[in-house]
Amino acid sequence: MKAKKWNIIVLVTSLLMLLGIAGATVIIDPFLHYHQPLGFLEYPLKDERYQNDGITRHFEYDALITGTSMTQNFKPSEFDALWGTQTIKASYSGATYHELNEHIRRALEYNSDIKYVLCSLDGTRLIADAKEYGYEGNPDYLYDDNPFNDVEYLLNKEVVPKTIAVVNYTRAGEKTPTMDEYGNWNPYMTFGRDAVVNSFTLQPIREEEVVLSEEEIRMIQENVSENFLATAQAHPDTQFILFFPPYSICYWEGLVRGKQLNSQLQAEEMATELLLSAENIRLFSFSDRIDIIDNLDNYGDTLHYGEWINSEMLQCMALGEGELTKENYKEFFEGIRALYSNYTFDY
Repeated sequence: MKAKKWNIIVLVTSLLMLLGIAGATVIIDPFLHYHQPLGFLEYPLKDERYQNDGITRHFEYDALITGTSMTQNFKPSEFDALWGTQTIKASYSGATYHELNEHIRRALEYNSDIKYVLCSLDGTRLIADAKEYGYEGNPDYLYDDNPFNDVEYLLNKEVVPKTIAVVNYTRAGEKTPTMDEYGNWNPYMTFGRDAVVNSFTLQPIREEEVVLSEEEIRMIQENVSENFLATAQAHPDTQFILFFPPYSICYWEGLVRGKQLNSQLQAEEMATELLLSAENIRLFSFSDRIDIIDNLDNYGDTLHYGEWINSEMLQCMALGEGELTKENYKEFFEGIRALYSNYTFDY
């Protein structure tokens, strides 16, 4: 009888502890899966793949900024001032087109009133499988409406410290980051020529020109068509603002030395032609902005630019500067090809 009573006590105690952990997770909700941040708590927003879906699910907004790390330094307040919107930011560092498209698709399911979606169209992610994920261990249990797999959230030993962190963050007097601050890595990056040059190794000059294979061409077409294009066509009342990020001059020299300039521009031109078939897609490229690209003070490595470049791109987009259209895109890519083929890389 003593053993039986002991077993019951242990069982009940364990059950109560599990219910307590689950209850605390539901109430505090560090990943914002069930509700917005509670008014009496402050949340350390820094787990984008765990918190972004909750942000798009529960926040009030009519414009969405998303994309890779190329978009993390955008300031939604600046977008609001230019477009008259209420904007949130939910970026995914290193994301593929498929991952970003799935995020946008879910956001549109949660909120049918989205007027604008601003998203990066990273050239480095263009030649890829249309279903490729760039992140292993994606928390899919947070991305669906299945209540049964929420146990992976409610009783996850990795989530408990996150729940406690919200309480400690609040007690320490910290504040939930604004959308301008959320994901912004600009304060932590060192910019300038030395930082950029030290971030990469100059590759030897390749002798043979890289030519896109039939399989790569198919992958590009499917990657663009099945992701951004299909979603835009399914939501004609939402305007999609996509852009090719302005990578630094070191990136372009790498393409030239590796004999990949023509193949990369061919891929981007193919993507452009497909995307411009949708009336609600506006596409921008700043690859011809030598004043930005050749100034390494704008960069922390070969790809990542400072937040002032994000701000300038927003201004340009609002004015229609750098926009690719059916009438000008072929001439634009011819100009880019000529520009970097004949460029003197003297940084």
